[in-house]
Amino acid sequence: MKILMLSDLYHPIIGGGERHVRALSQRLTEMGHQVSVYTIGSRDLPKYENDGGIQVSRMEGFYQKIPFLFKDSMRKWHPPTSDWLITRQLRSAIEDTRPDIIHAHGRVLYSALPLRKSSGISIVSTLHTYALFCPKTDLMRGENICDRPFTTDCIPCGKESYGLPKSLFAYIGTKMGREKLRSVDKFIAVSPFVREVYARQLGLSDDDIVMIPNFYQPDTDERMERVPEMPSDFILFIGTFIPTKGVNVLIEAYRKLKTETKLVLIGGKHPDYRYESRGNILVFEDAPHGMVMQALHDCRFAVFPSIWPDPCPTVALEAMSQGNAVIASAVGGFKDMVQDGETGLVVPPGDQDALSEAISRLLQEPALASEMGEKGRDRFRQHYALDIVAPQIVEVYQALT
Repeated sequence: MKILMLSDLYHPIIGGGERHVRALSQRLTEMGHQVSVYTIGSRDLPKYENDGGIQVSRMEGFYQKIPFLFKDSMRKWHPPTSDWLITRQLRSAIEDTRPDIIHAHGRVLYSALPLRKSSGISIVSTLHTYALFCPKTDLMRGENICDRPFTTDCIPCGKESYGLPKSLFAYIGTKMGREKLRSVDKFIAVSPFVREVYARQLGLSDDDIVMIPNFYQPDTDERMERVPEMPSDFILFIGTFIPTKGVNVLIEAYRKLKTETKLVLIGGKHPDYRYESRGNILVFEDAPHGMVMQALHDCRFAVFPSIWPDPCPTVALEAMSQGNAVIASAVGGFKDMVQDGETGLVVPPGDQDALSEAISRLLQEPALASEMGEKGRDRFRQHYALDIVAPQIVEVYQALT
């Protein structure tokens, strides 16, 4: 089968979505399929590249040519509307590769939709975020989950993040694109929560959307890295250093404890927030992935106290693959991934006391934490390994061709 894989960004740009698309493309290639990846490019990256048998083509659209739109020159995201230059390049891609199926990840979907009718090729869209109905993509209004998308309330909400002009543009694009999404032949939701919220907001039926979870595929070429400053006894948080990831909640919950076990925070720094090592709390910014995996291997257990409804966080799968018990918030994909009392503990989002009690329990009962970690590893192997997930995606392709 010939697959045209579309992604807003791609390796070597690192992120959960980028890792997902690359690992999936590699596995599909190993299964005998022919995969061509088309993605948004950067002047620092080659326009064409062979990535282990995957033909990668990087495109530049109209909006990528406007410098002030993007803070990061390496992350020129596709806007929430079709881009005629991208559409033109995708038309050529279809003529060149003659794919059996188009699989879109991200808002690049908008530029593929105008080609659905003329090409006659089915389009599959994996829903990694809430970007197709939330202009800000995270389904958050302040520190609460938003229940009013597609309304003018989106404009002041987005204004806080990236200013009025961009917020207005994002809202109008998302609003106008709602009906166009009906051209998608099948949506893949990465968790039951994502399936539920998209079905409600877009009016999708059970025939329109299927639930297939994210996966984690260990990189066999990647070496774990032990950092000298890393303590021998610690619990671990991994994620972007922003309040909606629950960093503030975790720090306050940890301070309620009387323990010598350190709290290690590993994550990506954010220009609007700053966290520094202090006392038994150690902060490591922008650590290489090998260090992250080594920390997961060495920690007591992992804690992910998100406030925002993370759709299907890969970091939880990484923790489970290493045999870690997981403490997580009862929100988004975590609700399905972590089985409360079996593979970890689930607490209400934003509840410092409940989180503190959960951490204290696993610190005081290491045998329980170990048992939960082993059950989590088994659950990972049964439901979230790439060998389990990739065939389910191929079944979706085959049903549409």
